Order: sequence, then structure tokens, then C-alpha cells
Amino acid sequence: MIIIPWNEIMSIANLDKIRDCILADGVMAYPTDTLYGLGGNFFSLALSQKIDRLKKRRDLPYSVAVGTLAMLESLVVNIPEIFHLRLCELLPGKFTFLFAASPAIDTRLLKNSTKIGIRLPDLPPLLQLIEKIGLPLVSTSANRSGQPPLNDPAQIAGEFPEIDLLIDGGVLPPSTGSTLVDLGEAPPRLVRAGDDAEKFSDLMAGI
Repeated sequence: MIIIPWNEIMSIANLDKIRDCILADGVMAYPTDTLYGLGGNFFSLALSQKIDRLKKRRDLPYSVAVGTLAMLESLVVNIPEIFHLRLCELLPGKFTFLFAASPAIDTRLLKNSTKIGIRLPDLPPLLQLIEKIGLPLVSTSANRSGQPPLNDPAQIAGEFPEIDLLIDGGVLPPSTGSTLVDLGEAPPRLVRAGDDAEKFSDLMAGI
């Protein structure tokens, strides 16, 4: 397992290590603005299957972390007007938005769902990293299915010795995870209240 300190991720040598890991379908753990994520190349079915085995989970699709709105747009069929009018104010932020997935995406990556959950985390170095790599990342909490998420990198390394790379951002503060919103309904529906859920409620008040 390669371990890279958070404040050193943008060095040329470490960027190369992270890129090599992702392009080789490797699994990495990395901090977000909520929880630590397990992830890698979203477009890799091999990577998805590795994470399935690690988490002992095969039934639900994984969310995707993107570095820019342009990368988000490349993964979806269309973006509802209300997103542009109101909800984009919440990004970057602690939200996962469900969109209709682009038909170009292998449905196996979505576990045969027609929707894709996308995050734009409020963590500028992570956004910069994803943009430099040029690939969206699988973003799923670092835990076995049914177990609480791990936010201590030492615990993650101990629980998941099989992962290829760990970006060590230290112990993260408690989090309920991202707030999940389905944009496939009108008005958008709050599916899971996580961090900053009240911001969504405030924006949608009166609609």
C-alpha cells in the first residue's frame, strides 16, 4: 500500500503515483469534505468489482466524484433547469445529486440503474486532483456494507490492507455523509438527509 500525505498530493512524483494507480484499476482511499472514500477510475468495471469485494456489496451503484461541472455534464443526459437556477449554488458542497445517466455509460457500472449519483466535493485540492487526472472517481464510504464508515486513515489501512493507495488526510470530523437529492423528480426529492441538508430545504422553500 502506498501512503501519500494529503499536503503532498500535488507533487509531480505523487501525482504520477496516483495517476498510475487509477489507470491500473487500483483502489485508493481518499478524504472528501464528508467521509473518506474508497474509489478509483469510475469507468473501470474491474475497479468496481474490486470495491464490491472489499465492501461485500453488489446491489447498489456507487456515487461518482467529479472535479468540474463540465465533467458532471459529460456523465448525464441532461441537467434540469432547477439545478441551474437554484441547486448549483450548493456546489461544491456536501451533496450527491441523482441525474439520468448518459447512455454512453456501461450499465454494469451503474448496477443496471438508469441514474447516476454525482458529487462535487467542497475540497479544492481534491477537485484539482480529479481535474488533473481527467477521470471521475468512484466515491463510496470506507466501510464494509452495513458497518459504520471509517474516518481514521490508520483504521482504514488496517481494515482494508488490500487497497493500493491511501491519501492520508488525518482523522476527519464526524459526518453523516453527503445529502442525497433526486433530480429525476419535480420538485427534486430529498432521498437522504446528511450534512448540510438544511441548505437544500432552505433553497427549495416555497417551490
